[in-house]
Amino acid sequence: MSQTFKGGVHPPYRKAPEIPVTVITPPAQLIIPMAQHISAPCQPLVKKGDLVTMGQKIGENPAPVSAPVHSPVSGKVVAVEPRPHPLGDTIMSIVIENDFQDTPCTDLAPLSEKELKDPEAILDRIREAGVVGMGGAMFPTAFKIRGGIGKVDKLIINGAECEPYLNGDHLTMLNFSEELLKGIELVRIASGVEKAYYGIEVNKQDAIDKLNSLHPEKYGIEIVPEAVKYPQGGEKMPVKAVTGREVKPVGLPSGEGANVVSTRTCYAIYQACYEGKPVIERIVTVSGSALKGTVNALTRVGTPLGYLAEQCGGFVKTPRKIVLGGPMMGICATSFEAPTIKGTAGVLFFTEEEDAHVDNPTCIRCGKCIEVCPMNLEPVFMYMYYSKGDFANMDKYHVNDCFECGSCAFNCPARMPLTHAFKTAKLMFQAKAAAEKAKEAK
Repeated sequence: MSQTFKGGVHPPYRKAPEIPVTVITPPAQLIIPMAQHISAPCQPLVKKGDLVTMGQKIGENPAPVSAPVHSPVSGKVVAVEPRPHPLGDTIMSIVIENDFQDTPCTDLAPLSEKELKDPEAILDRIREAGVVGMGGAMFPTAFKIRGGIGKVDKLIINGAECEPYLNGDHLTMLNFSEELLKGIELVRIASGVEKAYYGIEVNKQDAIDKLNSLHPEKYGIEIVPEAVKYPQGGEKMPVKAVTGREVKPVGLPSGEGANVVSTRTCYAIYQACYEGKPVIERIVTVSGSALKGTVNALTRVGTPLGYLAEQCGGFVKTPRKIVLGGPMMGICATSFEAPTIKGTAGVLFFTEEEDAHVDNPTCIRCGKCIEVCPMNLEPVFMYMYYSKGDFANMDKYHVNDCFECGSCAFNCPARMPLTHAFKTAKLMFQAKAAAEKAKEAK
């Protein structure tokens, strides 16, 4: 029986894993932001005029919660300056003029057979290769694994990929099956656990069958079929689905003895350890009604969004919105010049056809938002008190425990902007806390 969790929704998935991966030619110029992970950004290691090789480390921050940045091509540094970031604002970036030679950097050699069994060697390589959570969170992976050693007894690999449109994890399972299993084994060794549980939604049965045919038990892995339901891929959901443990609203999986690592992150770890390759590319699903069709594009980090659209056939209609990630939890980009980053799993170009906005929506107290909340929250009351600016009651109804999956807004017949409201409410709490701290400091 496939495993699942309470609540959730079934949006139209609009996936196209049958479309083969297209290798996108890198552009003439790539923009590499120094912020591609949670925590403080990297500092540039190169300056204008420097020549760089493909895979060379070009940004670093010595802080533990950090991940270095590498050049996705060989060429010349033509600028080190703030540029538009896909997640908003402008961020210090390195602009590289591509020489189209892809001259490789040899700083990272593949690990030896001995090192491939050594947890410390694996963790050092994961950090040096700039591996972050590539499911979208972009938390530095080496730090995450180290933090769980001795506390975590359940390692869960997230293969749900429940967001509509996105296909990169599914295609990684199908096209790099053995490499993926070896990557998961490396995570298992580094985590100090005997077994990893790979949760995969059953709408990817072809991937489940292929991975099982390779005898994952040889690598200390068990494939766990999961029910098809959004947000099965949320970090807390697979813990419940695979282990039955409930992650508290304010807690993390590690608090329940579990760690969750994404599919693409495991493959990046394989590449880092077995091939000596840092994170410089990933499969990006490019889709939406503004485009001719869906393209599963193997894309170098730093590729401008506008160039990516051109390489995927261009527009049939003028896009009204650019969404990074999936339509449920994705973030809107504001510039065609902004580049893809390590956490970019999808770029969706939408027109007015996908706009479900309603002027002056009115809550009808139907309770459909409560039915589907995977965190057992009560969005109807959270929204009411948000509208009143009532911090005490927003806190009472745990607005800060919302992880913004969008299930409530999707299920709302009145089209209330619930997810946006809760995102804003959390920012209001942060601003209030900062103001109180500043007042106390005076």
